[in-house]
Amino acid sequence: MHLAILLFYQMLMEENMGKSTFRPRDIINKEVAGIFGVARLTDKARAAHAGEIGSYKYGADSEQDTAILSFLGISAEAFQEAAVRIDHDVKLGAWILDNCERSSEEVSKFNRKMKVWWQNKMPQDEFSKRRRQLAQQAENRRRSWRQRDKWWWHNFFRT
Repeated sequence: MHLAILLFYQMLMEENMGKSTFRPRDIINKEVAGIFGVARLTDKARAAHAGEIGSYKYGADSEQDTAILSFLGISAEAFQEAAVRIDHDVKLGAWILDNCERSSEEVSKFNRKMKVWWQNKMPQDEFSKRRRQLAQQAENRRRSWRQRDKWWWHNFFRT
């Protein structure tokens, strides 16, 4: 039985060899330069340079990238060259801050805008709505049971 599982796993691994499993960091990640989206942009720039970007888009082909690069005032080509040349995120962040000439207030404002944009892009489908409804119903039931338990214990032990 265990041998069959191992062979099946090996077969799956061999099928997936050579297939890109690239996934960039989240848009609200601020690890690079303290700016939302720059870490994701960095991952995509490096992957595009290596030819491993898969179905993701980089630069002018991406609405997100265009907004971030426009804010930074850096071209997609210059950013990609820097992201490939500077392989450490902290050093790349310093390069970005040196080249974008934005104040901390402007960065904060941009981060707020990006966070709102990201939240509005989140799936608002029926499944998500139903999941929120069920979570609220479950919380209401828990509160109801807690109230009953308090009443019961209070009345049961009353002398």
